[in-house]
Amino acid sequence: MDALDVESTDTDGTLRWGALLAEALRASALTEFVIDLRGELGAGKTVFVRGLGRALGVAATVPMPSPTFTIARAYALPGPLLRELHHLDAYRLGGPDELEAAGFEEMCGEGRITCVEWGGRVEAGLPEDRLLIECHHERPLARAGAGQHPEPGVWAGDETPAGRRRLAFSARGPGARVVLQLLASLSNRASEA
Repeated sequence: MDALDVESTDTDGTLRWGALLAEALRASALTEFVIDLRGELGAGKTVFVRGLGRALGVAATVPMPSPTFTIARAYALPGPLLRELHHLDAYRLGGPDELEAAGFEEMCGEGRITCVEWGGRVEAGLPEDRLLIECHHERPLARAGAGQHPEPGVWAGDETPAGRRRLAFSARGPGARVVLQLLASLSNRASEA
């Protein structure tokens, strides 16, 4: 499986998708992994990483804010296979050279999950085998004229329902394909429950 497109109806839903990815990572037995998160401001990238981190064992008492101004944050994980979660924000980086200068190589490797927000800005410096997650605000798909109603499931007007997001997962390599297949299986089981 190379792609999975899902909807998150609110912040809790985005947190749950992060937690499901954590479960898929554990099930994969991979000991290192890179996640490339993209999307406009406020699309849920940091919320997704928070859900992932909490499910991997970052304590609820540990703040997990966006690393926009610090560039990167590291969190200890309790597991024997996965020991660190790194969260990097590439928004202020000018390219792969600045990614390297920020210590990206040290953030990756054995026992580490590395999440890169705004990965498109530093794509040439990212590993080929990674999971790309594109987060988007849902946009109105149709406008209803006076006296008309949009089709069910199609929003009308200028406002997007609060928190509604589209998450598009794309596997970019063999390890990412394994994780994405596990994520799809877990999401199918969760929806059947």
